[in-house]
Amino acid sequence: MAALLLMSARMAHAQPTPEEPRAAPTQAPDDARASGPGGAQLPFLPEEPGDRLRPGLFLGDEFRYGNMMLPLRVLSDLAAIPAGMALWEPHDWGAFSLVTLATGALMLPLDHPLDAHLQNAIHRALGPEHFKIWTPVGDAIIHTALWAPLVGLLAWGLANDDRGPVQLFSLTVEAFAVTQAFHLTFKLLLGREGPMDGQGLGRIFGPSRSLDLFPAGTPSGHVSSLYAMMGVATAWLDNMPLTLALHAFGLLFAATIVMDDYHFLSDVIWGGAMGYAIGQWVVKHRASRGGVSAKGGPLFMVMPMVTPQGGGVSAGFRF
Repeated sequence: MAALLLMSARMAHAQPTPEEPRAAPTQAPDDARASGPGGAQLPFLPEEPGDRLRPGLFLGDEFRYGNMMLPLRVLSDLAAIPAGMALWEPHDWGAFSLVTLATGALMLPLDHPLDAHLQNAIHRALGPEHFKIWTPVGDAIIHTALWAPLVGLLAWGLANDDRGPVQLFSLTVEAFAVTQAFHLTFKLLLGREGPMDGQGLGRIFGPSRSLDLFPAGTPSGHVSSLYAMMGVATAWLDNMPLTLALHAFGLLFAATIVMDDYHFLSDVIWGGAMGYAIGQWVVKHRASRGGVSAKGGPLFMVMPMVTPQGGGVSAGFRF
């Protein structure tokens, strides 16, 4: 499963064509380079020739952070990501095919899929009274723990007028939102039973039963959301120890989802691969390259406001 998820990231990393040499990284001005807490330098993305040679739908600097508002970026992503399949290279299709075949194999045969056999084996191994992490309370605690550091990073960036943490938070929210749209679309179209529905056979009913079965279904929203956040973090920070640690946590997270009967194994493979690829894609195509509009002006601003009905003070920040 780790290999499948790691390979899925390659779908978000199209390399420049062999005949075009990679451009040397451009040095950002000192005031444009973002730094994280403790002075750690966050990445400044140089322009690559391949980005201009192979334009796609809703791609380009005008769609990047700082040049387009977050809601509009999300809407453009929903069209740009599937449209970008036309530009995929052989290794992209290979990774996509591998994940698709693995997921499909676990969902067959339809009357008693391999997923169900594996789930039954897990039940026998763990016993009916094993400790469960995924309860309503556990769900709330885990999601709070995932978002709290990011909210803290956003607050740190706003307080210190540091654009790097603010951009990282914005890209994470963007990848999270896009992942919700895609995973919900597939889940509602398939209408698949979860491990605790019916006889636990993962039967597929289509859209007619999807709302009755929700939030069960495939792909897993929990896993796809986590891996979307991981995809952004690993692409943004480009730190191998951190990447390995996040993948170890992601695999443990996905394993508990299956063990606690939240989802079948196929659900977490599909969700993890999709979410990670989306997170990596968002950083590659939507992160600011340090253009003037992306780094100009304060992050947080308070200013007087005058209207026909009176006056006051307005406050806001660029996101």
